[in-house]
Amino acid sequence: MATIGIVLLLLAIPGGAYAFSRNQLSQGQQFEAAGSYKQALSSYATVGTVAGNPASRVFLGDLADRAQTGTAETHFLWGVQLKLQGKFDDSEAQLRATVNSGIAGWTARGNAALADLFIAWGQSLVATQQFQAGIDKYNRVSAFDPTGNLSVSINAGLSAAYAGYAQWYTENQPPDYPNALIWYEKLIKDFPDSLDAQQAQASAFPQTLYNAALAFTAQLKYQQARDAMSELVQNFPTTTWGTQANAALHANQTLTGQLIVSDQNPTPVANRLVRIATHYQIVKAHTYQDSPPIYSTSTDAKGFFKVSMPPGENYLITWWDPSRSTFVTTFVTDTQPVNLITINPLEPAHTTVATS
Repeated sequence: MATIGIVLLLLAIPGGAYAFSRNQLSQGQQFEAAGSYKQALSSYATVGTVAGNPASRVFLGDLADRAQTGTAETHFLWGVQLKLQGKFDDSEAQLRATVNSGIAGWTARGNAALADLFIAWGQSLVATQQFQAGIDKYNRVSAFDPTGNLSVSINAGLSAAYAGYAQWYTENQPPDYPNALIWYEKLIKDFPDSLDAQQAQASAFPQTLYNAALAFTAQLKYQQARDAMSELVQNFPTTTWGTQANAALHANQTLTGQLIVSDQNPTPVANRLVRIATHYQIVKAHTYQDSPPIYSTSTDAKGFFKVSMPPGENYLITWWDPSRSTFVTTFVTDTQPVNLITINPLEPAHTTVATS
C-alpha cells in the first residue's frame, strides 16, 4: 500500500513525478549499458507505470516513450546475448518481446535477430546429431526473413543436416538403410547443386541404395527393392553398386509350388515330373511347343516342388502325364494355358498347379 501511495502522490505532483521517472529512466539506461538487462527492464517498467499512464502521459509522454524504446532495445540486446550463450529458448522469448514492442524499427531488428537465432539454433542441434530438431529450426527461419536474404544460409544448413541425418542412419547398429535412403533422396531432390548432394552421389548414395534394396527384400517389400536396384542400374551403371544391382535383378529366384488333382479335389500329386519352360508357342488348339531354357524338378510325397530359375514373365508350367507319356498342361481356351507363372526379380514365387 505504501508504494501505491507514493505513486499516487507523484502523480499529484507533476514535478516530483517527472524527477522520479527521469531518475528511473537513467538507472535503466545505466543497467542496460552494463548488461544488467533484468534490472534495466525493471527500471523501464517503473517509468512506464508512472509516466505512461493516461493521467500523466500528457506531461511525461517523452519519458514514457524513451522507456518503451529502452525496453525494446534491452529485450533485443538480452536476446542476442542469450543466443551467443547457447540459451536459445530464452533468447527467443526476449527477441519476440522486441518484435511485440510495436516500435517499427525494433520490430524489424527483432525479426532479423530471430532469423539469425533459428539458424544458430539449427546449427547447434545438428552439431549434436539432433537432426530432426535442427531441420525444424532451419525451416522456421523463412518466417522472419521475408526478403530471402538468408536463403543461402538456410539451404546450406538444411543440405548439411540432410546429409548428416542420412549418414547417421547408416552408422546405426544395425544400420538403417531405408531411412538413410529417405534423407539422401530428399537431399538430392531439394538441393541437387549443393556440395553435400554431389558428394553423396559420388559414393554414399548409390551404396545406400543398394543396401536399402537388400533391407527392403528382407522386409518383403519387393517392389521397393526392385525400384532401388533399378535406379542403381539406370543412374549408376558403372559403379560397383550398379554392377551388383544388375546382377541381383537377374539372379535366379526360388519357385515353389504344389501339384494337385484339381481345384475341387486338392489331393496332392506325388512323385511327378514338373517342368517350367521360359518360352512356348501355341501350335494348334490345346497344343503347345515349349523351348529352352526349360527347368525341371519333381514333386515330393505331398505334391510339393521347388526350382530355382531366372526372373521372367509367363513361364509355362507342365507336368508328366503317364497315361500319355508326355508333358501336358491345361487350357482356359483353345489357345490360352492356365498354368503360367511370372518370376519377379528379387522375389520368390509360389503357385498351385491343378492337373485338371
